[in-house]
Amino acid sequence: MRRTLIVGGLLAVFAALLAQFGGTLGMEQIRSALLGATLGASLGLVPGAAGPLSRAGAFLAGVVLAWAGYALRAGVLPDSPGGRAIAAFLVIAVLTGVCAASFGRLPLWSALLGVAAIAGAYEYAFGIDPTAFTSQSVTAATTVLLAAAVGFLVSAVGVAFAGDDELVADRPSGTTFTSPDAPGIAVRHDRPSEA
Repeated sequence: MRRTLIVGGLLAVFAALLAQFGGTLGMEQIRSALLGATLGASLGLVPGAAGPLSRAGAFLAGVVLAWAGYALRAGVLPDSPGGRAIAAFLVIAVLTGVCAASFGRLPLWSALLGVAAIAGAYEYAFGIDPTAFTSQSVTAATTVLLAAAVGFLVSAVGVAFAGDDELVADRPSGTTFTSPDAPGIAVRHDRPSEA
């Protein structure tokens, strides 16, 4: 509970600061502050065998490939359901291939968060004016990436400050998981009975 309160409280404060003062940092799309901060925090909070740099690298790969998908839609593919379907297929297929080729170093789930970040920050603006891709997509990407970086750092600081004691305590009794400290070693978690 302590880790949840610390990370959630810090994230709430920094998301509010980004929304309030992001314009002074050149963040023109303040609506992306909450999206980016929560995705970045999720990226930092999920434990697993992949370290923080692997998760961040996969996230960035997802951002780049999603941005490339919008570039295809803006410049090559027709603005139709078929064009959107082709772009979506290519982004996810190439991303899956990249993650598979990394032999587990780039987790697919964090790469998909990168795709979600760009789609959430830019899809609406793209639908209104696809011809403004070069300016609007860069603004959307930098805004959501800055907010995601803040969320990622806040979650890392919060977890370091609160400790990792809740990583085991948050799991239901009787579950088996792989320890982040010893990948490949299964650990069974049984809570003591409440008598």
